[in-house]
Amino acid sequence: MSTPVGPEPCNMVCPSCRQQVTTRVEPKATKKTHLIALILCFTCLWPCACCLYCTRCARNSEHHCPSCNAYIGTYKR
Repeated sequence: MSTPVGPEPCNMVCPSCRQQVTTRVEPKATKKTHLIALILCFTCLWPCACCLYCTRCARNSEHHCPSCNAYIGTYKR
């Protein structure tokens, strides 16, 4: 079960280790990110396709506990 989280690190009590932590955020590319990048490549906008993987705007944000590395939740874009 995941906890509702936002796109930025947040302060919370980890459901696994019960410590007060600031979550560690890992941006993850999704199928939608890859599809948009593929479309941009086919329309000769490949530099824009590369930008999708360099910025957080087109990737989900997975939150993990920095103390016990437990998965906390995902913010989907």
